Amino acid sequence: MKENTLSTDIQIINNNKTYIIAPKQTRQLLLTLCLVMGTLCTVYCQGFQKNSTDSLAHQLLDKALELKFQNPDSSTLLFKMSQNKFIQAKDTVMLIKCIVELSDLYAHNGNFSASYDGYWEALTLADALDNQMAKASIESGLGWLYILYQRDELAIHNFNKSLQIRKEHIQKTGEGQEGLISGYYPLASLYRKRGQYNLAKTYLDSCSFIKVNDPTQPFGSAFITAELGYIRFLEGKPNEALKILLPINAHLTQYHHYYLVMYHYFLAQCYQSLHQYGLADEYYLSAISAGIKHKSHADLLPDVYETYSDFLFETGDPSKAYEMLKKAKEQTERQFGSRSENNKFLLEIKDEFRMAKEKQLQQLQEQKIKQFEQEDKIWRLKSYILYGTIGFMVILIFLIYRFFRSKYKAKKRLLDEKRTLERQKSREVLEVKNKELTASALQVIQREETLEELKKQLNEQKENPDKNKLNKLAKSINTTTSNDWKEFEARFISVNKRFYKNLQNQYPNLSQSDKKICALIKLNFSSKDMAKLLGISVESVHTTRYRLRKKMNLDRSDNLEEMIAGIE
Repeated sequence: MKENTLSTDIQIINNNKTYIIAPKQTRQLLLTLCLVMGTLCTVYCQGFQKNSTDSLAHQLLDKALELKFQNPDSSTLLFKMSQNKFIQAKDTVMLIKCIVELSDLYAHNGNFSASYDGYWEALTLADALDNQMAKASIESGLGWLYILYQRDELAIHNFNKSLQIRKEHIQKTGEGQEGLISGYYPLASLYRKRGQYNLAKTYLDSCSFIKVNDPTQPFGSAFITAELGYIRFLEGKPNEALKILLPINAHLTQYHHYYLVMYHYFLAQCYQSLHQYGLADEYYLSAISAGIKHKSHADLLPDVYETYSDFLFETGDPSKAYEMLKKAKEQTERQFGSRSENNKFLLEIKDEFRMAKEKQLQQLQEQKIKQFEQEDKIWRLKSYILYGTIGFMVILIFLIYRFFRSKYKAKKRLLDEKRTLERQKSREVLEVKNKELTASALQVIQREETLEELKKQLNEQKENPDKNKLNKLAKSINTTTSNDWKEFEARFISVNKRFYKNLQNQYPNLSQSDKKICALIKLNFSSKDMAKLLGISVESVHTTRYRLRKKMNLDRSDNLEEMIAGIE
Protein backbone atom coordinates (compact mmCIF):
# COMPACT_ATOMS: atom_id res chain seq x y z
CA MET A 1 0.00 0.00 0.00
CA LYS A 2 2.84 2.40 0.91
CA GLU A 3 4.67 1.65 -2.31
CA ASN A 4 1.54 2.49 -4.30
CA THR A 5 1.18 5.81 -2.43
CA LEU A 6 4.86 6.65 -2.96
CA SER A 7 4.68 5.94 -6.68
CA THR A 8 1.57 8.12 -6.88
CA ASP A 9 3.34 11.01 -5.15
CA ILE A 10 6.38 10.69 -7.44
CA GLN A 11 4.09 10.72 -10.48
CA ILE A 12 2.36 13.88 -9.24
CA ILE A 13 5.72 15.58 -8.65
CA ASN A 14 7.00 14.59 -12.09
CA ASN A 15 3.83 15.80 -13.79
CA ASN A 16 3.90 19.12 -11.97
CA LYS A 17 7.65 19.84 -11.56
CA THR A 18 7.51 22.92 -13.78
CA TYR A 19 4.75 24.49 -11.68
CA ILE A 20 4.67 26.05 -8.19
CA ILE A 21 1.76 24.61 -6.16
CA ALA A 22 0.02 26.98 -3.81
CA PRO A 23 -0.37 25.94 -0.14
CA LYS A 24 -4.19 25.79 -0.42
CA GLN A 25 -4.00 23.52 -3.46
CA THR A 26 -1.48 21.33 -1.65
CA ARG A 27 -3.83 20.85 1.30
CA GLN A 28 -6.72 19.94 -1.05
CA LEU A 29 -4.54 17.45 -2.87
CA LEU A 30 -3.39 15.80 0.35
CA LEU A 31 -6.97 15.65 1.65
CA THR A 32 -8.11 13.98 -1.58
CA LEU A 33 -5.29 11.46 -1.40
CA CYS A 34 -6.16 10.65 2.22
CA LEU A 35 -9.82 10.06 1.33
CA VAL A 36 -8.89 7.77 -1.56
CA MET A 37 -6.44 5.81 0.58
CA GLY A 38 -9.02 5.50 3.38
CA THR A 39 -11.63 4.17 0.97
CA LEU A 40 -9.20 1.63 -0.46
CA CYS A 41 -8.22 0.48 3.01
CA THR A 42 -11.87 0.13 4.04
CA VAL A 43 -12.70 -1.96 0.95
CA TYR A 44 -9.61 -4.08 1.43
CA CYS A 45 -10.39 -4.66 5.12
CA GLN A 46 -14.01 -5.52 4.34
CA GLY A 47 -12.90 -8.01 1.68
CA PHE A 48 -10.33 -9.45 4.06
CA GLN A 49 -12.91 -9.69 6.82
CA LYS A 50 -15.39 -11.44 4.50
CA ASN A 51 -12.75 -13.90 3.33
CA SER A 52 -11.75 -14.49 6.95
CA THR A 53 -15.37 -15.12 7.93
CA ASP A 54 -15.84 -17.60 5.07
CA SER A 55 -12.61 -19.38 5.90
CA LEU A 56 -13.42 -19.59 9.61
CA ALA A 57 -16.95 -20.84 8.91
CA HIS A 58 -15.60 -23.65 6.71
CA GLN A 59 -12.99 -24.57 9.32
CA LEU A 60 -15.65 -24.75 12.03
CA LEU A 61 -17.89 -26.88 9.80
CA ASP A 62 -15.06 -29.28 8.94
CA LYS A 63 -14.17 -29.68 12.62
CA ALA A 64 -17.84 -30.23 13.53
CA LEU A 65 -18.11 -33.00 10.92
CA GLU A 66 -14.92 -34.57 12.22
CA LEU A 67 -16.28 -34.65 15.82
CA LYS A 68 -19.84 -35.56 14.81
CA PHE A 69 -19.68 -39.10 16.21
CA GLN A 70 -16.57 -38.71 18.38
CA ASN A 71 -17.72 -35.83 20.58
CA PRO A 72 -21.36 -34.98 19.68
CA ASP A 73 -21.67 -32.14 22.24
CA SER A 74 -18.61 -30.30 20.89
CA SER A 75 -19.76 -31.02 17.35
CA THR A 76 -23.18 -29.47 18.10
CA LEU A 77 -21.53 -26.30 19.42
CA LEU A 78 -19.25 -26.06 16.38
CA PHE A 79 -22.20 -26.56 14.02
CA LYS A 80 -24.03 -23.64 15.67
CA MET A 81 -20.93 -21.42 15.49
CA SER A 82 -20.33 -22.20 11.80
CA GLN A 83 -24.04 -21.60 11.19
CA ASN A 84 -23.75 -18.07 12.58
CA LYS A 85 -20.63 -17.43 10.50
CA PHE A 86 -22.37 -18.54 7.30
CA ILE A 87 -25.26 -16.22 8.13
CA GLN A 88 -22.77 -13.34 8.49
CA ALA A 89 -21.12 -14.29 5.20
CA LYS A 90 -24.57 -14.60 3.53
CA ASP A 91 -23.59 -18.02 2.22
CA THR A 92 -27.00 -19.71 2.04
CA VAL A 93 -25.76 -22.88 0.35
CA MET A 94 -23.30 -23.67 3.14
CA LEU A 95 -25.83 -22.55 5.76
CA ILE A 96 -28.28 -25.17 4.46
CA LYS A 97 -25.58 -27.86 4.59
CA CYS A 98 -24.70 -26.86 8.16
CA ILE A 99 -28.34 -27.03 9.31
CA VAL A 100 -28.87 -30.41 7.62
CA GLU A 101 -25.75 -31.90 9.26
CA LEU A 102 -26.79 -30.54 12.69
CA SER A 103 -30.32 -31.95 12.21
CA ASP A 104 -28.80 -35.33 11.33
CA LEU A 105 -26.71 -35.19 14.53
CA TYR A 106 -29.81 -34.32 16.58
CA ALA A 107 -31.60 -37.34 15.08
CA HIS A 108 -28.71 -39.67 16.00
CA ASN A 109 -28.67 -38.27 19.56
CA GLY A 110 -32.41 -38.72 20.01
CA ASN A 111 -33.38 -35.03 19.93
CA PHE A 112 -35.95 -35.65 17.22
CA SER A 113 -37.93 -32.44 17.74
CA ALA A 114 -34.85 -30.25 17.17
CA SER A 115 -33.94 -32.43 14.19
CA TYR A 116 -37.40 -32.04 12.73
CA ASP A 117 -37.39 -28.24 13.15
CA GLY A 118 -33.92 -28.02 11.61
CA TYR A 119 -34.89 -30.04 8.54
CA TRP A 120 -37.93 -27.85 7.87
CA GLU A 121 -35.87 -24.68 8.34
CA ALA A 122 -33.33 -26.01 5.84
CA LEU A 123 -36.12 -27.01 3.46
CA THR A 124 -37.49 -23.45 3.51
CA LEU A 125 -34.06 -22.06 2.58
CA ALA A 126 -33.51 -24.74 -0.07
CA ASP A 127 -36.90 -23.96 -1.64
CA ALA A 128 -36.08 -20.24 -1.75
CA LEU A 129 -32.70 -21.00 -3.30
CA ASP A 130 -34.04 -23.85 -5.48
CA ASN A 131 -31.16 -26.07 -4.30
CA GLN A 132 -32.35 -29.47 -5.50
CA MET A 133 -29.60 -31.63 -4.00
CA ALA A 134 -30.06 -29.99 -0.59
CA LYS A 135 -33.80 -30.73 -0.86
CA ALA A 136 -32.97 -34.36 -1.64
CA SER A 137 -30.91 -34.69 1.59
CA ILE A 138 -33.63 -32.95 3.62
CA GLU A 139 -36.41 -35.15 2.25
CA SER A 140 -34.35 -38.21 3.14
CA GLY A 141 -33.73 -36.91 6.69
CA LEU A 142 -37.43 -36.26 7.22
CA GLY A 143 -38.16 -39.77 5.98
CA TRP A 144 -35.88 -41.29 8.67
CA LEU A 145 -37.74 -39.28 11.35
CA TYR A 146 -41.13 -40.48 10.11
CA ILE A 147 -39.92 -44.10 10.34
CA LEU A 148 -39.28 -43.66 14.08
CA TYR A 149 -42.96 -42.92 14.68
CA GLN A 150 -44.22 -45.56 12.27
CA ARG A 151 -45.36 -43.01 9.71
CA ASP A 152 -44.22 -45.34 6.96
CA GLU A 153 -46.33 -43.87 4.16
CA LEU A 154 -44.94 -40.40 4.78
CA ALA A 155 -41.45 -41.86 5.00
CA ILE A 156 -41.85 -43.68 1.66
CA HIS A 157 -43.16 -40.47 0.08
CA ASN A 158 -40.13 -38.49 1.30
CA PHE A 159 -37.63 -41.19 0.29
CA ASN A 160 -39.11 -41.49 -3.20
CA LYS A 161 -39.12 -37.72 -3.58
CA SER A 162 -35.44 -37.63 -2.59
CA LEU A 163 -34.62 -40.42 -5.03
CA GLN A 164 -36.47 -38.69 -7.87
CA ILE A 165 -34.59 -35.42 -7.26
CA ARG A 166 -31.27 -37.27 -7.35
CA LYS A 167 -32.16 -39.06 -10.59
CA GLU A 168 -33.18 -35.80 -12.29
CA HIS A 169 -29.98 -34.13 -11.10
CA ILE A 170 -27.79 -36.94 -12.49
CA GLN A 171 -29.69 -36.92 -15.77
CA LYS A 172 -29.33 -33.15 -16.05
CA THR A 173 -25.66 -32.82 -15.03
CA GLY A 174 -24.26 -36.18 -16.17
CA GLU A 175 -22.58 -36.77 -12.81
CA GLY A 176 -21.83 -40.24 -11.41
CA GLN A 177 -24.59 -42.39 -9.95
CA GLU A 178 -23.08 -42.68 -6.46
CA GLY A 179 -25.69 -40.23 -5.18
CA LEU A 180 -28.46 -42.72 -5.98
CA ILE A 181 -27.26 -45.00 -3.18
CA SER A 182 -28.43 -42.33 -0.70
CA GLY A 183 -31.86 -42.69 -2.30
CA TYR A 184 -32.05 -46.49 -2.55
CA TYR A 185 -30.54 -47.38 0.86
CA PRO A 186 -33.21 -45.71 3.08
CA LEU A 187 -35.99 -47.46 1.13
CA ALA A 188 -34.22 -50.81 1.54
CA SER A 189 -33.87 -50.25 5.31
CA LEU A 190 -37.53 -49.24 5.62
CA TYR A 191 -38.84 -52.28 3.73
CA ARG A 192 -36.53 -54.51 5.79
CA LYS A 193 -38.11 -53.15 9.00
CA ARG A 194 -41.58 -53.76 7.54
CA GLY A 195 -40.70 -57.38 6.75
CA GLN A 196 -40.82 -56.87 2.96
CA TYR A 197 -37.48 -58.56 2.42
CA ASN A 198 -37.72 -59.14 -1.33
CA LEU A 199 -38.48 -55.47 -1.96
CA ALA A 200 -35.66 -54.48 0.39
CA LYS A 201 -33.22 -56.74 -1.48
CA THR A 202 -34.33 -55.22 -4.78
CA TYR A 203 -33.26 -51.76 -3.61
CA LEU A 204 -30.03 -53.16 -2.16
CA ASP A 205 -29.28 -54.82 -5.50
CA SER A 206 -29.76 -51.42 -7.15
CA CYS A 207 -27.17 -50.05 -4.71
CA SER A 208 -24.76 -52.89 -5.47
CA PHE A 209 -24.70 -52.06 -9.17
CA ILE A 210 -23.30 -48.60 -8.38
CA LYS A 211 -19.55 -48.46 -7.85
CA VAL A 212 -18.29 -46.44 -4.88
CA ASN A 213 -14.63 -45.46 -5.11
CA ASP A 214 -14.33 -43.74 -1.73
CA PRO A 215 -14.63 -46.31 1.13
CA THR A 216 -15.26 -43.55 3.67
CA GLN A 217 -18.49 -42.48 2.02
CA PRO A 218 -21.69 -43.32 3.93
CA PHE A 219 -24.05 -45.86 2.41
CA GLY A 220 -21.10 -47.48 0.66
CA SER A 221 -20.74 -51.18 -0.05
CA ALA A 222 -20.18 -52.03 3.67
CA PHE A 223 -23.58 -50.59 4.69
CA ILE A 224 -25.29 -52.43 1.83
CA THR A 225 -23.55 -55.68 2.80
CA ALA A 226 -24.62 -55.25 6.43
CA GLU A 227 -28.26 -54.84 5.39
CA LEU A 228 -28.10 -57.90 3.12
CA GLY A 229 -26.53 -59.96 5.90
CA TYR A 230 -29.17 -58.95 8.43
CA ILE A 231 -31.96 -59.80 5.96
CA ARG A 232 -30.42 -63.29 5.67
CA PHE A 233 -30.66 -63.59 9.46
CA LEU A 234 -34.28 -62.41 9.47
CA GLU A 235 -35.02 -65.03 6.80
CA GLY A 236 -33.75 -67.70 9.22
CA LYS A 237 -30.27 -68.19 7.77
CA PRO A 238 -27.82 -67.07 10.49
CA ASN A 239 -24.82 -68.93 9.08
CA GLU A 240 -25.21 -67.28 5.67
CA ALA A 241 -25.71 -63.98 7.46
CA LEU A 242 -22.38 -64.34 9.30
CA LYS A 243 -20.57 -65.19 6.06
CA ILE A 244 -21.79 -61.89 4.66
CA LEU A 245 -21.35 -59.77 7.80
CA LEU A 246 -17.98 -60.80 9.24
CA PRO A 247 -15.74 -59.72 6.30
CA ILE A 248 -16.77 -56.04 6.73
CA ASN A 249 -16.00 -55.86 10.47
CA ALA A 250 -12.54 -54.30 10.05
CA HIS A 251 -13.79 -51.79 7.47
CA LEU A 252 -16.63 -50.51 9.63
CA THR A 253 -14.43 -50.38 12.73
CA GLN A 254 -11.89 -48.22 10.87
CA TYR A 255 -14.13 -45.87 8.90
CA HIS A 256 -17.62 -45.94 10.48
CA HIS A 257 -17.17 -46.76 14.19
CA TYR A 258 -20.48 -45.09 15.04
CA TYR A 259 -22.27 -47.64 12.84
CA LEU A 260 -21.11 -50.47 15.15
CA VAL A 261 -24.26 -49.85 17.21
CA MET A 262 -26.29 -51.43 14.44
CA TYR A 263 -23.67 -53.74 12.96
CA HIS A 264 -22.66 -55.44 16.25
CA TYR A 265 -26.32 -55.67 17.17
CA PHE A 266 -26.81 -57.68 13.96
CA LEU A 267 -23.85 -59.96 14.80
CA ALA A 268 -25.03 -60.46 18.39
CA GLN A 269 -28.45 -61.69 17.21
CA CYS A 270 -26.83 -64.06 14.71
CA TYR A 271 -24.57 -65.62 17.37
CA GLN A 272 -27.46 -65.82 19.85
CA SER A 273 -29.55 -67.80 17.33
CA LEU A 274 -26.57 -70.16 16.87
CA HIS A 275 -26.22 -70.51 20.70
CA GLN A 276 -22.75 -68.98 20.69
CA TYR A 277 -23.56 -66.98 23.78
CA GLY A 278 -20.06 -65.74 24.54
CA LEU A 279 -19.73 -63.96 21.18
CA ALA A 280 -23.31 -62.81 21.39
CA ASP A 281 -22.76 -61.19 24.82
CA GLU A 282 -19.57 -59.56 23.57
CA TYR A 283 -21.27 -57.97 20.55
CA TYR A 284 -24.32 -56.84 22.57
CA LEU A 285 -22.04 -54.98 24.97
CA SER A 286 -20.00 -53.57 22.05
CA ALA A 287 -23.17 -52.26 20.39
CA ILE A 288 -24.32 -50.58 23.62
CA SER A 289 -20.84 -49.12 24.20
CA ALA A 290 -20.70 -47.65 20.68
CA GLY A 291 -24.14 -46.12 21.10
CA ILE A 292 -23.24 -44.47 24.42
CA LYS A 293 -19.83 -43.29 23.18
CA HIS A 294 -20.96 -41.78 19.90
CA LYS A 295 -24.54 -40.97 20.88
CA SER A 296 -25.41 -42.57 17.57
CA HIS A 297 -28.53 -44.50 16.54
CA ALA A 298 -30.30 -43.43 19.73
CA ASP A 299 -33.54 -44.80 18.33
CA LEU A 300 -31.99 -48.29 18.16
CA LEU A 301 -30.57 -48.38 21.72
CA PRO A 302 -33.88 -49.27 23.43
CA ASP A 303 -34.20 -52.28 21.10
CA VAL A 304 -30.60 -53.31 21.84
CA TYR A 305 -31.20 -53.10 25.62
CA GLU A 306 -34.46 -55.03 25.37
CA THR A 307 -33.02 -57.78 23.14
CA TYR A 308 -29.96 -58.03 25.40
CA SER A 309 -32.33 -58.34 28.39
CA ASP A 310 -34.07 -61.30 26.73
CA PHE A 311 -30.66 -62.80 26.00
CA LEU A 312 -29.63 -62.49 29.69
CA PHE A 313 -32.84 -64.14 30.86
CA GLU A 314 -32.17 -66.92 28.37
CA THR A 315 -28.61 -67.40 29.67
CA GLY A 316 -29.64 -67.34 33.37
CA ASP A 317 -28.78 -63.86 34.57
CA PRO A 318 -32.16 -62.35 35.61
CA SER A 319 -30.80 -59.50 37.75
CA LYS A 320 -28.69 -58.09 34.94
CA ALA A 321 -31.55 -58.80 32.53
CA TYR A 322 -33.87 -56.70 34.72
CA GLU A 323 -31.30 -53.91 34.75
CA MET A 324 -31.07 -53.92 30.95
CA LEU A 325 -34.86 -53.99 30.67
CA LYS A 326 -35.08 -50.99 32.99
CA LYS A 327 -32.57 -49.08 30.84
CA ALA A 328 -34.60 -49.99 27.74
CA LYS A 329 -37.71 -48.51 29.36
CA GLU A 330 -35.83 -45.37 30.37
CA GLN A 331 -34.41 -44.94 26.86
CA THR A 332 -37.84 -45.47 25.32
CA GLU A 333 -39.53 -43.05 27.70
CA ARG A 334 -36.83 -40.40 27.18
CA GLN A 335 -36.96 -40.61 23.39
CA PHE A 336 -40.55 -41.55 22.63
CA GLY A 337 -42.53 -41.15 25.87
CA SER A 338 -45.26 -38.61 26.40
CA ARG A 339 -43.28 -36.99 29.23
CA SER A 340 -40.31 -36.24 26.92
CA GLU A 341 -40.16 -32.50 26.25
CA ASN A 342 -38.20 -33.18 23.04
CA ASN A 343 -40.89 -35.33 21.53
CA LYS A 344 -44.26 -34.01 22.67
CA PHE A 345 -44.45 -32.16 19.40
CA LEU A 346 -43.51 -35.19 17.32
CA LEU A 347 -45.89 -37.56 19.14
CA GLU A 348 -48.83 -35.60 17.76
CA ILE A 349 -47.13 -35.15 14.33
CA LYS A 350 -48.94 -31.91 13.75
CA ASP A 351 -46.54 -30.81 11.05
CA GLU A 352 -47.89 -27.27 11.16
CA PHE A 353 -45.14 -25.94 8.93
CA ARG A 354 -45.62 -28.76 6.45
CA MET A 355 -49.38 -28.23 6.41
CA ALA A 356 -48.91 -24.48 5.97
CA LYS A 357 -46.42 -25.11 3.18
CA GLU A 358 -48.76 -27.55 1.46
CA LYS A 359 -51.59 -25.05 1.80
CA GLN A 360 -49.35 -22.37 0.35
CA LEU A 361 -48.40 -24.66 -2.53
CA GLN A 362 -52.07 -25.46 -3.09
CA GLN A 363 -52.90 -21.75 -3.19
CA LEU A 364 -50.05 -21.16 -5.62
CA GLN A 365 -51.31 -24.00 -7.78
CA GLU A 366 -54.83 -22.56 -7.71
CA GLN A 367 -53.46 -19.15 -8.65
CA LYS A 368 -51.47 -20.71 -11.46
CA ILE A 369 -54.55 -22.61 -12.62
CA LYS A 370 -56.57 -19.39 -12.62
CA GLN A 371 -53.75 -17.62 -14.40
CA PHE A 372 -53.57 -20.42 -16.98
CA GLU A 373 -57.35 -20.30 -17.42
CA GLN A 374 -57.22 -16.52 -17.88
CA GLU A 375 -54.33 -16.86 -20.33
CA ASP A 376 -56.24 -19.62 -22.08
CA LYS A 377 -59.31 -17.36 -22.42
CA ILE A 378 -57.16 -14.53 -23.72
CA TRP A 379 -55.43 -16.94 -26.11
CA ARG A 380 -58.79 -18.24 -27.33
CA LEU A 381 -60.08 -14.70 -27.80
CA LYS A 382 -56.93 -13.77 -29.72
CA SER A 383 -57.31 -16.95 -31.77
CA TYR A 384 -60.94 -16.12 -32.58
CA ILE A 385 -59.98 -12.58 -33.56
CA LEU A 386 -57.09 -13.87 -35.63
CA TYR A 387 -59.16 -16.55 -37.35
CA GLY A 388 -62.01 -14.05 -37.89
CA THR A 389 -59.61 -11.53 -39.39
CA ILE A 390 -58.05 -14.18 -41.61
CA GLY A 391 -61.51 -15.38 -42.69
CA PHE A 392 -62.64 -11.82 -43.41
CA MET A 393 -59.46 -11.13 -45.39
CA VAL A 394 -59.90 -14.35 -47.37
CA ILE A 395 -63.54 -13.49 -48.17
CA LEU A 396 -62.59 -9.92 -49.03
CA ILE A 397 -59.75 -11.07 -51.29
CA PHE A 398 -62.10 -13.59 -52.92
CA LEU A 399 -64.77 -10.91 -53.55
CA ILE A 400 -62.17 -8.49 -54.92
CA TYR A 401 -60.83 -11.25 -57.14
CA ARG A 402 -64.31 -12.11 -58.39
CA PHE A 403 -65.05 -8.43 -59.02
CA PHE A 404 -61.90 -7.85 -61.06
CA ARG A 405 -62.31 -11.21 -62.81
CA SER A 406 -65.90 -10.38 -63.77
CA LYS A 407 -64.83 -6.91 -64.85
CA TYR A 408 -62.01 -8.41 -66.93
CA LYS A 409 -64.36 -10.95 -68.51
CA ALA A 410 -66.92 -8.24 -69.29
CA LYS A 411 -64.23 -6.04 -70.80
CA LYS A 412 -62.84 -8.92 -72.79
CA ARG A 413 -66.32 -9.88 -73.96
CA LEU A 414 -66.97 -6.26 -74.97
CA LEU A 415 -63.70 -6.12 -76.90
CA ASP A 416 -64.48 -9.43 -78.60
CA GLU A 417 -67.92 -8.18 -79.57
CA LYS A 418 -66.43 -4.93 -80.83
CA ARG A 419 -63.82 -6.81 -82.86
CA THR A 420 -66.50 -9.11 -84.24
CA LEU A 421 -68.60 -6.12 -85.24
CA GLU A 422 -65.60 -4.43 -86.84
CA ARG A 423 -64.74 -7.59 -88.77
CA GLN A 424 -68.32 -8.01 -89.83
CA LYS A 425 -68.46 -4.37 -90.89
CA SER A 426 -65.16 -4.74 -92.75
CA ARG A 427 -66.50 -7.81 -94.54
CA GLU A 428 -69.67 -5.97 -95.44
CA VAL A 429 -67.70 -2.98 -96.73
CA LEU A 430 -65.41 -5.33 -98.64
CA GLU A 431 -68.33 -7.10 -100.16
CA VAL A 432 -69.87 -3.78 -101.17
CA LYS A 433 -66.57 -2.60 -102.66
CA ASN A 434 -66.10 -5.89 -104.47
CA LYS A 435 -69.61 -5.61 -105.80
CA GLU A 436 -68.91 -2.08 -106.95
CA LEU A 437 -65.66 -3.23 -108.48
CA THR A 438 -67.40 -6.10 -110.22
CA ALA A 439 -70.08 -3.76 -111.50
CA SER A 440 -67.40 -1.40 -112.72
CA ALA A 441 -65.63 -4.27 -114.42
CA LEU A 442 -68.87 -5.38 -116.02
CA GLN A 443 -69.41 -1.87 -117.31
CA VAL A 444 -65.93 -1.89 -118.76
CA ILE A 445 -66.64 -5.23 -120.38
CA GLN A 446 -69.88 -3.95 -121.77
CA ARG A 447 -68.15 -0.92 -123.16
CA GLU A 448 -65.49 -3.14 -124.64
CA GLU A 449 -68.15 -5.15 -126.32
CA THR A 450 -69.68 -1.98 -127.70
CA LEU A 451 -66.36 -0.80 -128.99
CA GLU A 452 -65.65 -4.20 -130.46
CA GLU A 453 -68.89 -4.05 -132.25
CA LEU A 454 -68.06 -0.57 -133.48
CA LYS A 455 -64.71 -1.72 -134.76
CA LYS A 456 -66.36 -4.56 -136.52
CA GLN A 457 -68.77 -2.28 -138.29
CA LEU A 458 -66.02 0.06 -139.26
CA ASN A 459 -64.04 -2.79 -140.73
CA GLU A 460 -67.03 -3.88 -142.76
CA GLN A 461 -67.25 -0.44 -144.37
CA LYS A 462 -63.83 -0.45 -145.82
CA GLU A 463 -65.09 0.29 -149.30
CA ASN A 464 -64.83 3.95 -148.94
CA PRO A 465 -62.81 4.25 -145.82
CA ASP A 466 -60.74 7.05 -144.61
CA LYS A 467 -57.65 5.20 -143.52
CA ASN A 468 -56.23 7.94 -141.40
CA LYS A 469 -59.46 8.38 -139.65
CA LEU A 470 -59.92 4.65 -139.16
CA ASN A 471 -56.44 4.19 -137.71
CA LYS A 472 -56.88 7.12 -135.39
CA LEU A 473 -60.23 5.68 -134.28
CA ALA A 474 -58.72 2.23 -133.55
CA LYS A 475 -55.83 3.81 -131.62
CA SER A 476 -58.27 5.82 -129.53
CA ILE A 477 -60.17 2.65 -128.75
CA ASN A 478 -56.96 0.89 -127.48
CA THR A 479 -55.98 3.86 -125.31
CA THR A 480 -59.37 3.86 -123.71
CA THR A 481 -59.00 0.15 -122.97
CA SER A 482 -55.65 0.72 -121.25
CA ASN A 483 -57.07 3.58 -119.19
CA ASP A 484 -60.03 1.41 -118.21
CA TRP A 485 -57.70 -1.26 -116.84
CA LYS A 486 -55.71 1.29 -114.84
CA GLU A 487 -58.93 2.64 -113.37
CA PHE A 488 -60.05 -0.92 -112.50
CA GLU A 489 -56.67 -1.79 -110.95
CA ALA A 490 -56.73 1.36 -108.78
CA ARG A 491 -60.16 0.44 -107.46
CA PHE A 492 -59.11 -3.16 -106.84
CA ILE A 493 -56.04 -2.07 -104.85
CA SER A 494 -58.09 0.34 -102.73
CA VAL A 495 -60.44 -2.52 -101.75
CA ASN A 496 -57.83 -5.32 -101.44
CA LYS A 497 -54.89 -3.34 -100.07
CA ARG A 498 -52.74 -6.29 -98.93
CA PHE A 499 -53.51 -8.69 -101.77
CA TYR A 500 -50.67 -7.67 -104.12
CA LYS A 501 -48.21 -7.42 -101.19
CA ASN A 502 -49.02 -10.89 -99.85
CA LEU A 503 -49.03 -12.32 -103.38
CA GLN A 504 -45.60 -10.81 -104.05
CA ASN A 505 -44.24 -12.20 -100.72
CA GLN A 506 -45.45 -15.73 -101.47
CA TYR A 507 -44.66 -15.77 -105.20
CA PRO A 508 -41.99 -13.16 -105.98
CA ASN A 509 -41.38 -14.46 -109.56
CA LEU A 510 -44.84 -13.44 -110.91
CA SER A 511 -45.00 -10.88 -113.74
CA GLN A 512 -47.35 -7.95 -114.01
CA SER A 513 -49.67 -9.87 -116.40
CA ASP A 514 -49.74 -12.77 -113.94
CA LYS A 515 -50.79 -10.44 -111.13
CA LYS A 516 -53.62 -9.04 -113.30
CA ILE A 517 -54.91 -12.56 -113.95
CA CYS A 518 -54.68 -13.34 -110.19
CA ALA A 519 -56.71 -10.20 -109.35
CA LEU A 520 -59.43 -11.18 -111.83
CA ILE A 521 -59.43 -14.79 -110.56
CA LYS A 522 -59.95 -13.49 -106.96
CA LEU A 523 -63.06 -11.64 -108.26
CA ASN A 524 -64.31 -14.93 -109.85
CA PHE A 525 -64.05 -13.60 -113.45
CA SER A 526 -64.38 -16.14 -116.22
CA SER A 527 -61.69 -16.51 -118.88
CA LYS A 528 -63.91 -14.83 -121.43
CA ASP A 529 -64.51 -11.79 -119.18
CA MET A 530 -60.79 -11.63 -118.48
CA ALA A 531 -60.01 -11.59 -122.19
CA LYS A 532 -62.48 -8.78 -122.84
CA LEU A 533 -61.21 -6.73 -119.85
CA LEU A 534 -57.56 -7.19 -120.75
CA GLY A 535 -58.09 -6.86 -124.48
CA ILE A 536 -56.58 -10.26 -125.28
CA SER A 537 -57.87 -13.53 -126.64
CA VAL A 538 -59.32 -16.32 -124.51
CA GLU A 539 -56.42 -18.58 -125.57
CA SER A 540 -53.97 -16.01 -124.21
CA VAL A 541 -55.85 -16.09 -120.90
CA HIS A 542 -55.60 -19.91 -120.78
CA THR A 543 -51.88 -19.72 -121.59
CA THR A 544 -51.33 -17.15 -118.85
CA ARG A 545 -53.26 -19.35 -116.33
CA TYR A 546 -51.12 -22.35 -117.28
CA ARG A 547 -47.88 -20.38 -116.78
CA LEU A 548 -49.26 -19.08 -113.50
CA ARG A 549 -49.83 -22.62 -112.18
CA LYS A 550 -46.26 -23.59 -113.05
CA LYS A 551 -44.82 -20.51 -111.36
CA MET A 552 -46.89 -21.26 -108.28
CA ASN A 553 -45.76 -24.95 -108.32
CA LEU A 554 -49.35 -26.27 -108.33
CA ASP A 555 -50.24 -29.86 -109.16
CA ARG A 556 -53.17 -30.88 -111.31
CA SER A 557 -55.21 -31.69 -108.24
CA ASP A 558 -54.65 -28.18 -106.79
CA ASN A 559 -57.40 -25.60 -107.43
CA LEU A 560 -55.98 -22.28 -108.64
CA GLU A 561 -59.14 -20.32 -107.71
CA GLU A 562 -59.16 -21.63 -104.11
CA MET A 563 -55.43 -20.95 -103.74
CA ILE A 564 -55.80 -17.28 -104.87
CA ALA A 565 -59.03 -16.80 -102.86
CA GLY A 566 -57.07 -17.76 -99.70
CA ILE A 567 -54.64 -14.84 -100.22
CA GLU A 568 -55.95 -11.73 -98.48
